[in-house]
Amino acid sequence: MIKKWFGVVLALIVVGLVSLIVLDDSHATAPTFSAKNLQGQTWDNQRLQNKVTLINFWFPSCPGCVTEMPKLIKMAQDYQGKDFQILAVAVPYDPLPTVHEYAKQHALPFDVIFDEQKNITSSFAKKDLYPTSVLVNKRGEVLKTFVGEPNFNELYQTVDLELAK
Repeated sequence: MIKKWFGVVLALIVVGLVSLIVLDDSHATAPTFSAKNLQGQTWDNQRLQNKVTLINFWFPSCPGCVTEMPKLIKMAQDYQGKDFQILAVAVPYDPLPTVHEYAKQHALPFDVIFDEQKNITSSFAKKDLYPTSVLVNKRGEVLKTFVGEPNFNELYQTVDLELAK
């Protein structure tokens, strides 16, 4: 009897974790936002149009964020010259100078926004867990939300499919 209940509880935990890792957002329009990147250029929903965009919510002292960052850098390089972009939204767990220094030291090849009031973060991220990434299609619709590091092989396949549309 205990083994049966243990199996049921374990199955529910696995289903819960899988749904937490990839949340299907049924192609809802991306939340409206406007902010300046570290260079002072404005980013808003207009910049999402006609490009597949991966919006990554992170901060420099987040171990999982730092682990996935080289993969994001590689992805940006792999899709350079295509209708794909990455926007890194720094959640304010670390101060702005730390974010600037990290971006400079790692030569991040994509725009970084410091979300000081967490306005962008709270409108996109469903959980206060990091890293979280949101994949947006060329029409500005949310395709998927990844809590934790995504499976990059699957992410590349999804991006390739979206770019082909």
